[in-house]
Amino acid sequence: MFRVLSYLTTCLLLLRVAYAASRTSPPAGAKVVRAGTTNSGEFSTVSAAVNSLPNDSTSQSIFIYPGTYTEQVSITRSGPLTV
Repeated sequence: MFRVLSYLTTCLLLLRVAYAASRTSPPAGAKVVRAGTTNSGEFSTVSAAVNSLPNDSTSQSIFIYPGTYTEQVSITRSGPLTV
C-alpha cells in the first residue's frame, strides 16, 4: 500500500512540475507580450497584441510575460482566445 501511495505522489508531483513548466514559455503561434524590452515580433502592450489578432473565428492565443501592464483592453473578436 505504501508503494502505491508513494508512486501516486511521485506521479502527481511530476505532473505538477510539467504543468507549471508549460506556462513559462509561449506556445507556438502565440502573440507574445513582454513589458520593457521586446524582441522582434513581440508586443509591449496587451492592447497592441489584441489589436493584431484577425477578426475571424480562428483560435488564437496571447502569452503575457510577468510585468506591469497599466491599460484597459477590450476584446471584441468573434473567435476563441486563450490568454
